[in-house]
Amino acid sequence: MTFFYIIHMKKQLIFFILVFSLLLMSIELRSGEDCQEYITIEDLQYFLPERWCGKKIDSLLMPETSELVKIPDSLTFEDYRIYLLPETKAALNEMSEAAKKDSVFLIVDSGFRSKSFQKRIIKERMLSGEPYEKVINYVAPPGYSQHHTGRAVDFVPSVALFANSETYRWLKENAAGYGFVETYGEDTTGLIPWESWHWYLEPAGDNH
Repeated sequence: MTFFYIIHMKKQLIFFILVFSLLLMSIELRSGEDCQEYITIEDLQYFLPERWCGKKIDSLLMPETSELVKIPDSLTFEDYRIYLLPETKAALNEMSEAAKKDSVFLIVDSGFRSKSFQKRIIKERMLSGEPYEKVINYVAPPGYSQHHTGRAVDFVPSVALFANSETYRWLKENAAGYGFVETYGEDTTGLIPWESWHWYLEPAGDNH
């Protein structure tokens, strides 16, 4: 009798675990649907996925173009004209000089981006045939990109292989000493794309 009772209890436990798991999945799906933030492209509204919900950049953190300065050509990819806030440029220069001493050369292919430029990136990828749902998972919506702040840089090569580079290993060990953080780090859940090449200069006094 005791044996069958134990079997019965195990079946009930498995049943409750299954129900609980389904309930959690339902909550997660509903939470994604609750995001009512959207962007407008060519007069059409596109709702944002949960990963961007509530992460719009404060307009006070977006500098005027007159506040930006050009970084040295020696730090840019193929002589791109890249602009950053003066404090970001200074920190980048200092970090670059330190990296050189370890035979690591930091090259940047993206700095400040305006909201209109960010929108153009999305439009071009959609015109090339990529569905919006895919594009918005990898490209920040206009108004949500850290590049709007003049504090974010993308290092070369700005692709997944960067995570295997000596440059990335150097940054992981040393970038924090110059105020830079990897804001889109490796996500074990697989829900947020890993951008190992993307680094952000935290404002003074920011504890994130």
